[in-house]
Amino acid sequence: MDPLTILLIAAAGVADGFNPCSFAGLLVFASVTTATLCHEVSPQGAEFSRRKLIRYGSTWIVALFVTYSAIGLGFLGSIRLLVAEGHWAGKAAAVAAVAMGLWMVRDYLFPKAGMRMEPPAHLKRLAGKYLRVLTVPGIFVAGFLVGLCTIPCSGGIYLSVLAMISSQESSVGIALLSMYNLMFVLPLIVVLVASTNRRTYLAVARWHVRWREHVKIVLAGVMIALGFVTLVLIA
Repeated sequence: MDPLTILLIAAAGVADGFNPCSFAGLLVFASVTTATLCHEVSPQGAEFSRRKLIRYGSTWIVALFVTYSAIGLGFLGSIRLLVAEGHWAGKAAAVAAVAMGLWMVRDYLFPKAGMRMEPPAHLKRLAGKYLRVLTVPGIFVAGFLVGLCTIPCSGGIYLSVLAMISSQESSVGIALLSMYNLMFVLPLIVVLVASTNRRTYLAVARWHVRWREHVKIVLAGVMIALGFVTLVLIA
């Protein structure tokens, strides 16, 4: 696989990291955790709270990484099992990515026109329930559920990347998948570190509230473009 394609996969992973589900989920998590820890009385004070926030946030991010990696491995294995001459399964995944991107464009332009490309409401409620437990196992479960929720948010990007790497040898494909998922959590790591400073956290939260709908349309564009690029690469 040429360096340009590797760079494309890495860039797609970073773009996916800004998807509204995981990004908003981390902001909500940081807000709930900070509010709870602010009421704790401890000898270490603010430094103790920051360490707890980092520990809980790291658990959240690891859960997302593990869940996203497991989903990717499952889809990649399925595509490879279905591959016949001409890589039709990969092409089908790329076409599905384009369709998901177009659906997101429709949601942006006509927000009240029928079913939207978004996670099931019961999954979001369940994730919120575990999020507020504020224990490592509870936060891991919440991260797992949010990982599942990201598929409707930005699954088209993931599908395109999986189609792109489905023709590679197993070891190469797994390495590229791991790289993608590391790039996926990179923006979340940055946000987590930023959240330890309340002023920075508020600035990021305000940015998200202001631009989240624009982020969706950008992600839709990325899905569509990446789907077409994948079709060209695996033709």
